[in-house]
Amino acid sequence: MFSAGHLIWIGISLLLIAGGYTLCCIKKPSIEKMLKVCLVVGLISEWVKILSVTKILPMVEAEILPSGSGARLLYQPTGEYSPYMEMAHLPFELCSLMLVFIVIALLMKDETWRSRLLSLMYVTGMIGGGLGIVLAYITADYSGVGEYFSSPRVWQYFLYHAMVVTLGLYLGFGGSHRASPGHFKSTMGLLAALDFPTFYLNSIFSQPVYTDGKPTGLVYRANFFSSYVNPLGLVLSQKWQWLIYLAIRLVIAAIVVALLLGLSGRRNKYIKQ
Repeated sequence: MFSAGHLIWIGISLLLIAGGYTLCCIKKPSIEKMLKVCLVVGLISEWVKILSVTKILPMVEAEILPSGSGARLLYQPTGEYSPYMEMAHLPFELCSLMLVFIVIALLMKDETWRSRLLSLMYVTGMIGGGLGIVLAYITADYSGVGEYFSSPRVWQYFLYHAMVVTLGLYLGFGGSHRASPGHFKSTMGLLAALDFPTFYLNSIFSQPVYTDGKPTGLVYRANFFSSYVNPLGLVLSQKWQWLIYLAIRLVIAAIVVALLLGLSGRRNKYIKQ
């Protein structure tokens, strides 16, 4: 995971976050202006991602051919082609959902719910963006340092996550928004509401192998929000192990959310004094 190229980009991301947050503290843009700038940068980033990961693949059809030991299943090209983006790149992770949060926050008129949403964005920006930089799944596709700097996908990935963390920092510590421990219940509730659909999505987008009409294995698995597979790569072969993992995941999330909201609340209380 932590190759030389990855470590270099972690360092670059930290510098960008520090520089971006410092600039925001000096310029003191309004929350609306900050959200609009991040929306534009995020949309450009998403288009770069789409263009980088989309492949043109041939359309194929199954053809059963006889062989000495039985039938063989081959896929023959039909002559047609289609763009295709792997399911892992669909915008169902917290960092990608940040673009949706930004649009909703800009349009929302109810100040109470807007404050709750901004607190959620602060927490998810810090957690999701930070984990995205440290655990960057795209590192599996690159080896040498040169590849890390020649690929637009790598630039897009780390620059976008650096922006997400910077936005989170500004919402929590630099802007006019006042995140506080009082937002704990709403933040955890919104996180749970976002997390629950992934139990369906991960199964929908995974590709099972069936034997006698029953699923017996997977050839591809989705793992949005890490609700199926833990980010440490620990093998969980029993349902009870998975349930324990989900319980631990919930406890850790609650602790981190409480810590972040507490830090922001303490900072805001200090400013008032």
